[in-house]
Order: sequence, then C-alpha cells, then structure tokens
Amino acid sequence: MSQTKAMVRELVERIDGVAQTYFELEIAGHHRKKTLVVEVDFDLDPNSGHYSRAKLDAIEDTFATVIREDNADIVSKLKIVGRAQRATDRAADNTGARNASAKGPVDHAQPQPH
Repeated sequence: MSQTKAMVRELVERIDGVAQTYFELEIAGHHRKKTLVVEVDFDLDPNSGHYSRAKLDAIEDTFATVIREDNADIVSKLKIVGRAQRATDRAADNTGARNASAKGPVDHAQPQPH
C-alpha cells in the first residue's frame, strides 16, 4: 500500500540538506498544535563552516508558502533540528535507561497480607 505525505512535507524534503520531515502533535485537553519538524544534515550553528543560511531560508519560505496556500491541514509551527542533535538526544535517553537498569531490578510486587 502506498502512503502519501502532506504537500508541505513533500516540498520541504526536496530542499538540499533536508534529511527527513515528520509531524509532532501537542495535545492539551481539546486543543491540538501540529508542528512540522524538519531534520537537516547541516550544522545550525552560524559560526560553523557547515552552516547554511540559504538552506534555512528555503525551508522557511517553502513552509510559509505552502501553509498560506493550502489550508487543508493546519500546521502551526516549524521546527528545524540537526541530525547530530537528535543523535545526542537519543544517546542521552539510552544513557538514562542504562543508568536506571544498572541500579538493579525494581520490585513491583504487592506486599502480602499476614
């Protein structure tokens, strides 16, 4: 079965330097906020030699144009993350899990009545 992506994702993924896109949902009660997350393969630090203001501008401009013209699916925010940032976040998550398991198993058994 073939799945199609939202137009905004399709167009942003065509931009050089974009590794992948996905949506995040923030839900608070009955309110939902949809964020387009764009993962890039270049550095987001302006002081880096691998930084690209032109690629960031292309991502922002494409997002703004599609959102302005296509009201079918409301996306309220754009978030751009670097691949290294996601890898660092995952490593921190894994370290936390290893540290928790290093403390030994947690006994979830209920005390027995005497």
